[in-house]
Amino acid sequence: MAQSKYTFLIKLAEDKQAAAAERMRQAQAKVLEAMSRQEQLENFRNEYRERLTTGGMKGMSIAQWQDFQKFLGRLDEAVRIQQGDTEFAKQRFIMERQAWRNEHKKLKAYEKLLEREREREQLLQARREQKATDEFATRRFWDQTHGED
Repeated sequence: MAQSKYTFLIKLAEDKQAAAAERMRQAQAKVLEAMSRQEQLENFRNEYRERLTTGGMKGMSIAQWQDFQKFLGRLDEAVRIQQGDTEFAKQRFIMERQAWRNEHKKLKAYEKLLEREREREQLLQARREQKATDEFATRRFWDQTHGED
């Protein structure tokens, strides 16, 4: 059978799916990285709060207390920013996953079209062979009934 028109489309779809899978993998890595940074910041903020509480119990100057509070405010802001970055990374991953799914669907559709084309070709071939067999049998019957041996 000659090469199908779908073979080229399948190759392109495979390439696009592979590229989408790579973008999805990279987006997933960025989600994990952002989540890790967020967790580190939250842990550091919690440790810093504990130090503030412990230091406050032992006694500290107002200037030290204010410095702790300012720094804690900066940590809170850094955590909020990182939460935004993490959410953005998650949304990007969702978008890339959907793009991969779309490319996967296209690939499967082309493969199904190729499969149907091959089934039609096989059916046509079977019909041709049956027709040739029928013609041969008819000629043979004709030859046998009309005295040609």
